Amino acid sequence: MTLTKELLDVELFLFDMDGTVYIGDKEIAGSFDAIRALKKLGKRICFFTNNSSKAAEDYIEKLHKMGLDITRDEIYTSGEVTCEYVNRVYPGASVFVMGNEKLKAEFIRHGIKLSEDNPDLCVLGFDTELEYWKLYRFCKWLNKGKPYIATHPDLNCPADECPMPDIGGMILFINATISRNPDIIIGKPEREAGEGVKRKFNLPASKIAMVGDRLYTDIAFGFNNGFKTVLVLSGETTEEMVSASDRKPDVVLPFVKDLIK
Repeated sequence: MTLTKELLDVELFLFDMDGTVYIGDKEIAGSFDAIRALKKLGKRICFFTNNSSKAAEDYIEKLHKMGLDITRDEIYTSGEVTCEYVNRVYPGASVFVMGNEKLKAEFIRHGIKLSEDNPDLCVLGFDTELEYWKLYRFCKWLNKGKPYIATHPDLNCPADECPMPDIGGMILFINATISRNPDIIIGKPEREAGEGVKRKFNLPASKIAMVGDRLYTDIAFGFNNGFKTVLVLSGETTEEMVSASDRKPDVVLPFVKDLIK
């Protein structure tokens, strides 16, 4: 049992989730065995998700039900990285979080004060409990010049019957209303998320590999942060799309299970 040769010196494997190791509520065959094998080889693993509407515990429970047990340190969300960024760059600041109760709980867990009344800055999350008054109040503070952070840039979130509108659409909506874009976007494929990963695991970029199924988020994330890149063709990317891309992943595999030889 060994790794693909290009990845032998990697110490941390970052995995995207939907489309990479599972689709919906079903494991992509062999993915979990490959992840267990990586750990037996002494490699560290972490699932990184841009979805800031769910807590890490939600993903731990989902994976457990599907047959894979992971620790709290093996899941990292864009919401967590955003909280860490706020504490580092705006220590003691009060924050208007346009997000659901789970994202707000993450900010509270990080010791951040929440305020919708004259906050120091505003954070746009994937708000699955969105109400119009909240959106208007958020725009009001942005229009007054408050710093503006978005947890991630995704246009939609995969769902069974139809993709769900995600933060990317809200960014466009807000820009059309008050002509403001975020001052910084945190999640994949941006650099701040990569810096968060390096700090969390105390590793240089050269020892990290990003494994995912999307060229424009997962693989771009690897390129933007100097990580090795592994594209799996189990999700939305085809071989033709890889051929047409000006950025070629270090490794292209049919499935996550093919990491292990």
